[in-house]
Amino acid sequence: MEESDGRNRLKELEHVITEFQDQLFRFAFFRIGCIADSQDIVQDVFIKLYHDRDLLMVSNLKNYLFRCVSNACIDYQRKKQRNHFSQIDKTLIPLEMHEKATINPMSLIEEYKRIDSLLDDLPHEQAEIIRLRVLDDLSFTEIAQIFKIPVTTVKSRFKYGIDKLKQKIDKKEGVRHGLQGM
Repeated sequence: MEESDGRNRLKELEHVITEFQDQLFRFAFFRIGCIADSQDIVQDVFIKLYHDRDLLMVSNLKNYLFRCVSNACIDYQRKKQRNHFSQIDKTLIPLEMHEKATINPMSLIEEYKRIDSLLDDLPHEQAEIIRLRVLDDLSFTEIAQIFKIPVTTVKSRFKYGIDKLKQKIDKKEGVRHGLQGM
């Protein structure tokens, strides 16, 4: 009985990994900026999911997984701050990732830097909601469930954050156009 129960849990976990792994990795990466550590965080969440029999029966597994990864990223950042690591460490990208990856790790890091610099000036709550909505393609309802806040709060934080981003981009464009006219 236990052997078949273990096989069933493995099959369920394989299905969950197939469905959510890429999305959770992007979610982690755009919070911490390190490919290897993002993979580790997601893997640790899946291991926890496997070892706790009841977790595969959570009513909204997707939200639960995002919350776990979010918490793990916060823990990672706290630990990193204590250890004074640099924000992005390119040496942590394993060599085999360069050879096997379908996504160029360096272009992923450049994209992270670009997005992170745009979101840098926003309040943390607005930046996180924009990341979840735009990068992770979550609905406002899913984001509200992850943060345990009303959907209207999520929508207003998203709107105010986007408005601030537009102002920031317009300001940069204005400066760029002003310099070209000289």
